[in-house]
Amino acid sequence: MNLYPDAVLLTNDDGILEEANDKATELFGYSHEELVGMHAGELVAGGASTAIIAEALSAQRGRFLRTPLGGELLGYRKDGSEFPGEVSTSKLEIEGQPFTVASVRDITPLHQALAQQKEAERLFALGIDHSPIGIVLTDSDGSLTRVNAAASRLLGRHPGQLLGRRITDFLHPSHVNEPSLFEQAVRDDIVHLCNERRYLRPDGEVVYVEQVVVLLRNSDGETDSFYVHLQDVTGRKKAEQDLKHLAMHDPLTGVANRRLLMEYLDRFLARARRAGGQVVVMFIDLDHFKVVNDARGHTAGDAMLVELSRRLSDLTRQGDVLARFGGDEFVIGCEDMDAEGAHQLAARVTSALDEPFIIDGEEIFAKVSIGIALSEPGDTTESLLRKSDTAMYEVKDSGRRGAVVFHESMQQKVSQRMATESQLRKALQCDELRLRFQPIMDLGRDKPAGFEVLVRWEHPERGLLSPAEFLPAAPASGLIVDIDKWVLEHAVRQLREWESNHPTLHSLTVAVNLSPRHLNDRNFITHTKELLALTGIEPHQLHLEITEIEEITDLDLAIKHMNEAAELGICFGIDDFGAGHSSLRYLHRLPVHTLKVDKSFIQGLGTHDSRSAKIIGAVINLAHALGIEVIGEGVEEKSQLDELLRLGCDKAQGFFWSKPMDLTEGPRWLEQNYRS
Repeated sequence: MNLYPDAVLLTNDDGILEEANDKATELFGYSHEELVGMHAGELVAGGASTAIIAEALSAQRGRFLRTPLGGELLGYRKDGSEFPGEVSTSKLEIEGQPFTVASVRDITPLHQALAQQKEAERLFALGIDHSPIGIVLTDSDGSLTRVNAAASRLLGRHPGQLLGRRITDFLHPSHVNEPSLFEQAVRDDIVHLCNERRYLRPDGEVVYVEQVVVLLRNSDGETDSFYVHLQDVTGRKKAEQDLKHLAMHDPLTGVANRRLLMEYLDRFLARARRAGGQVVVMFIDLDHFKVVNDARGHTAGDAMLVELSRRLSDLTRQGDVLARFGGDEFVIGCEDMDAEGAHQLAARVTSALDEPFIIDGEEIFAKVSIGIALSEPGDTTESLLRKSDTAMYEVKDSGRRGAVVFHESMQQKVSQRMATESQLRKALQCDELRLRFQPIMDLGRDKPAGFEVLVRWEHPERGLLSPAEFLPAAPASGLIVDIDKWVLEHAVRQLREWESNHPTLHSLTVAVNLSPRHLNDRNFITHTKELLALTGIEPHQLHLEITEIEEITDLDLAIKHMNEAAELGICFGIDDFGAGHSSLRYLHRLPVHTLKVDKSFIQGLGTHDSRSAKIIGAVINLAHALGIEVIGEGVEEKSQLDELLRLGCDKAQGFFWSKPMDLTEGPRWLEQNYRS
């Protein structure tokens, strides 16, 4: 009996122990001598009577034996402690006497393990029920067997509507024909799978759900059930969609941005290549939009852009793309459109701006410049945009409004401008720029008041070039500021040299055209101060003339610079007043000393056209009321001079006195015409 690993007891029919092995003495805490002769009932908690124990052992049933071959009892040790025991019995006859052999094993560890398992199951169930994440359990077929509250809320149904049904029954219809994770897990023998699906609630609301499916197997390795996590990611999905929308759309107007435009045009061109169609790109620029920003503020400008985008959206077809390319530039991309359709669309765009923009209760009228590019074999998105942009600038450069279709000659013009830009950069390095001086006459004293300085380029191959042949290439390249500084420095140095060599000359002024970009240059004041200090000329002798006020990018900074310069004594003038968009509204903001009336009005003097004289007279009266001098430019006839004198003009310049002169001609002319 000692060879058995469990405690072994031998009892007679009366339940009296006849024999016990060492394991039995160890398990129950009695010595061998104490066990032999004891009734088996004394080893059972609760003190079962001898008769009952005997009956149980003889019948193989009862409290001692719960099954024919074995069962559990609550053992009782000598020290009074109890333990759960597993018992198996068998009948035995020895010399004709019946005996029962009982094998007892302490199953305390098993009970502890079961208790721990039960507690774990309780905690697991508690975790499932109170988890903020939807958790469901299914059988091997995917039918729901357990659903927590979070899952019920997520799916919009109470447990009674869910249990027994497949979770796939509640998917959005768009997923109906897609393989489920349950099928995939079984088919591919994958334990853990994850994906994102849309679920449809009974009220029609769509919920984005990230679901994790875990395949659970039984002891035989067969699919037993599935454990599923369901997490509502609708908020995250919406945020992602919002971010994607922001990444692809203009935040102000809501139309496509440049990135999305490029994607659309790429697709348009790919389809056009396959089907032999044509793509149209229309580049739209709002003319003089900066005026609105400067005069009415950026809020008004933004409102105008929003309204413009709305009007353009109304004109585009469903398959077209409208994008804000940047600033006040918009692009419309169309597929399956020919030249005639492009012109018709451009005409509708132009007409859409006939109606004024109502901003803060006020009417603002605006026009657009439109460049059109029609795709050809080999065109890319970049080339189409470049062509349409080139055509749009052709409209602006020509001073026209409306639409122009790209032509190769335009690209040649651009290429020539780029070549001019490169050569101009070299011209500055090689000192190829030249100055010309045209006298400005003081009409009241009939004597020279000073000179306007003009720049020429002595091109090594093309000869002497006028500003119109090279200056348009300077602003885009940034060279205009360098040219301005060169002209300004050489002009004041030349004036100082003339005054030094000709003592009779004094207080002559030198007028230099100043580009808008130079006026916005952060070093403008510092550079000007240094130049005055180096040359020694008086600040009032330097007159800076501004032509393209509308092109000033930062008007507040420009006004700050002008005020600082004016405090030094430098004079400012507005050139070509009355031409282009030299608006009267700037006169009250800028420290202006002179207005130079555009020569187009001067040419009308002394003729039958009385309107020019009336306009000039009105300008002179307005300027004098503001303490501003007026200069008439482009005087060629005495009749024009006489009219200016009659109207009270202060100063004038033009071929009537002299054409622009070089460095050697200027002093000689002064000696002949200057009288102290």
